[in-house]
Amino acid sequence: MESPFKSMAMSSDQDTRILACTHDRLSGLPDQVIYHIFSFLGANDTARLGLVSKRFKKLCSSSPYLNFVADFDSGSDHSCLRTRYTDFCSYVDKVLRSREKTGEGLIRLLVHWFCKLRRFDIGGSVVNSWVTVATKCGVEELDMLVHVDSLRGYSFPDCVYKCESLRALKLNLQMGRFSFQILGFDWLKDLWLDSVTIGDKYFGQRISDRCKCLKRLTLENVDGISDLTMTSSSLEELEITDCRFPNSFFDGKFNISCSSLKVLTISRCQFKALWHVNLNCQSLENLTVQDSEFGRFFVCKIDCESLETLEVCGSNFLEACQLLVDCPSLIHAMISSCRFANVCFLNIKSSSLGGLTLSECKFSSPEIGSQYSKPKKEIKVGAGPCRRIIMKAENLEALNVSSSDAYSYEFPLSISAPKLKDLWWTGDPVDFSYLNQGMVSLLNARIHIKPTCRHRSEESDRRCKHSKSLIYCAAKFLQCLSEARFLSINTWPIEVLPYTFCSCSCSCFSSHSITFFVFFFSED
Repeated sequence: MESPFKSMAMSSDQDTRILACTHDRLSGLPDQVIYHIFSFLGANDTARLGLVSKRFKKLCSSSPYLNFVADFDSGSDHSCLRTRYTDFCSYVDKVLRSREKTGEGLIRLLVHWFCKLRRFDIGGSVVNSWVTVATKCGVEELDMLVHVDSLRGYSFPDCVYKCESLRALKLNLQMGRFSFQILGFDWLKDLWLDSVTIGDKYFGQRISDRCKCLKRLTLENVDGISDLTMTSSSLEELEITDCRFPNSFFDGKFNISCSSLKVLTISRCQFKALWHVNLNCQSLENLTVQDSEFGRFFVCKIDCESLETLEVCGSNFLEACQLLVDCPSLIHAMISSCRFANVCFLNIKSSSLGGLTLSECKFSSPEIGSQYSKPKKEIKVGAGPCRRIIMKAENLEALNVSSSDAYSYEFPLSISAPKLKDLWWTGDPVDFSYLNQGMVSLLNARIHIKPTCRHRSEESDRRCKHSKSLIYCAAKFLQCLSEARFLSINTWPIEVLPYTFCSCSCSCFSSHSITFFVFFFSED
């Protein structure tokens, strides 16, 4: 009698085969569809898929997407690594030579060679032999991650620069040195340089001159760029991430004049030297600067006719800085979570500016005690020890000021916005003593002050210097609100003086040490 366990196993295997045949839709797909699926798979996944059937094995070997990944950083003994090294090189050579003989096309070649052991360094000659075969097969995308000799560096063979089919190139040398040849990438549209060292002062200009069709440029973890000047007429997207601009020279420049550039992102970069940033891009729509550090005196001039959004977030300015924005299409500007060590001068010229947000900004190394300076007729950026934020925006209509810095009351905020209609001030006190003109156009003002310090009683709250500064700052601010039609105040005691309005209603209610006032004014 047959065992019930054996019968159950046979039945289970039979059901599995039937289920597999019923739902195996992948095998019935056309080759081109399966090749497209291969384009989203890694090297290991593709190799596993090749074990499913003879058809898949053949498809994997003839796939236009070739991925080769090797890791020689393991703790295995050197003899084992030597064998793996030889086998890997032989396998890649075999596949590429076979592809060259059959004349089958190649869309993407990916070679990732992880190695920190010098004896297993792949070497530039080996990489070039594989790249040469790929160009003969009409490769469209090259993705190379290799570790090369830091002294010799690496440069592509001439055939890469002459390859008319090449559209995208990604290169990671694990901080190895890379240099361009005299020839250029005439047909390249997407260039991504990651973890490379560049010692060419004219790197940006060479890219502009030699990559006539370049649409997207990504610089990630790039070191050694002394000057970056770009004048490409085809570039549409530029992303600069984790790059270090050294201070081995006196005057560093960052000039971007690309007529077709639409998106510019600068993230986690270090500008250590005296840097002048000039952006003159007629088509630029979005500009984002985040988590970057700027040393010494920093000047940024932005002259972009189509710029609509400007964001400066989480950055550190070690010295005085100037942001000069002349963008007639700018709709919204935001400066948030930044740290300033000196004067920040912000001048915005835009006929379309609807809102400006200044949020969560701090000043480094605050001095103990409150120091207030008398307003001056002319303020020169960088002159004197005063730490300030100066804003000028002739067409600004809405301003949002938010602060979580307990010492922000020590650093005055100057605003020159004759057309300002809405103002929202929240967080810690901010010194408005440098407001040198009444806000005659202001319609709505909301003041919701919540100091960082907390006290158990109203008496101790009154003696606190932060609370005293709150009253001082609020008083200075209220002097400029005589034309306001709606005023909402959330802070404790502010004396209400009679105004020359025909009708004025005021509501007041208390909660602990905070008194809430809401005023409603109407015209005569």
